[in-house]
Amino acid sequence: MKTTTLLIVLLCLKTSWGQIQYRPMPETDATWIQAQFLYSIGGHEHQTITTAVYITGDTVINGLTYVKIGSHGTYKWMDGFGTQNPSTGGGPIAHSTGYFRQDIVQKKVFIWNSPNQTDELLYDFGSLVIGQPYPETVTNYNYPNLLVMGQDSVQLMDGNYYKRWVLGTNSQDSAYVSVIEGVGGTSGFNTPIYPVFEQESHLLCHKVGTQQLYEDWRGNILPPEYSEDCSRTLALEQKDEIKLIIFPNPANSNVSIQSNGLIRSVEICNLNGQSLIRHENSNKDNELSLDLNNLKQGVYLARILSADGHTMMRQIQLIR
Repeated sequence: MKTTTLLIVLLCLKTSWGQIQYRPMPETDATWIQAQFLYSIGGHEHQTITTAVYITGDTVINGLTYVKIGSHGTYKWMDGFGTQNPSTGGGPIAHSTGYFRQDIVQKKVFIWNSPNQTDELLYDFGSLVIGQPYPETVTNYNYPNLLVMGQDSVQLMDGNYYKRWVLGTNSQDSAYVSVIEGVGGTSGFNTPIYPVFEQESHLLCHKVGTQQLYEDWRGNILPPEYSEDCSRTLALEQKDEIKLIIFPNPANSNVSIQSNGLIRSVEICNLNGQSLIRHENSNKDNELSLDLNNLKQGVYLARILSADGHTMMRQIQLIR
């Protein structure tokens, strides 16, 4: 564990801290590879999970622009404390989709909670004060015990310096995780920061485009899979992104929706998320037509649910 001496050094190393401009999260072509080591109460087993999180585009929710992220992974069970046992199972984790947005002025990052239809705080780089609790984010499982214990700057693999805050507690578990502007937590982009007790989350690598920015494969977690070049494929079974075509768009009355996969249902919502039209595709074809004559001119959101349970959001504009 880190010591008080390390924290003093960190405070002394904040060279040119005020000269480093704020670096927001990347919004195109970025990948995070992250791992978790989770304790299972039954049988004293552990589970290792490796996940690839990557940006796939953007969308509009409630009138705000969100960055769309995909993720998939793999897991294995570990008996005892770190011995892999193939007989206990494992396998791929299905592809899923999420969304985040940024308030660059406030230096905040929010993640969209789809079931609750609300934003949740993921990072608040604008309110980190040494000695104060780390903010109550969706990843901070130890609030208010997790504290900001130091700040410095770190040179990443692109040669640039990024602001970093060291987090921990006043116990023997002090200084066990950090958050870095433009990268996220050393626990992972959106994985929980677990109190140190038989559980851990860890950012293995991060890159934007072809430029790798961060790498740390030397953590205590034994990942089921790893990738030397921080590739989002990660030797995992990645499900191809479902492709959609909505036409005409802008539309006057009717629109057609085509997909390369089967469609279960389509829901038309206003920009506040209120459902206005819902169509169940009983035949689960990959094409359907919607009558939007009863809607006024404006911009709407189409929430398309595929037959295998994936949700996609698209914008539709109606003109009269």
